[in-house]
Amino acid sequence: MTLRSLEVTIDAVDAEASAEFWRAALGYERERERPPYIVLAPPRGTPLPYVLIQRVEAVTPGKAKVHLDVLVDDSQSEVRRLLGLGARTLWEIDETAEGGSRWTTMADPQGTEFCVVAARDALGDRRDG
Repeated sequence: MTLRSLEVTIDAVDAEASAEFWRAALGYERERERPPYIVLAPPRGTPLPYVLIQRVEAVTPGKAKVHLDVLVDDSQSEVRRLLGLGARTLWEIDETAEGGSRWTTMADPQGTEFCVVAARDALGDRRDG
């Protein structure tokens, strides 16, 4: 596995208010927006994760409001590796035809959701240019 970085994604009905709070609280910069996401970047040169604020229509009961995005070089190989460790695939999304990203939403053996994303497709991965 080649882990590139992590992103922390926060679901928010009022994404603007959430983004402003976390930007100020963490000392991050608002880097860009691509609906439904607002990308907050850590100070340059720090190993801190990006924070993505994801607009949602409503809070979904039973769904975690915060989850990790694992950014890797080869997402398909990483999904296979994680399946071997006991994770399970919940669903896959491919929005690359519309200029978006492709990711796999998975659950760890205890049911905690996370996403596996190819670093080249990630909204917040800007560490290598």
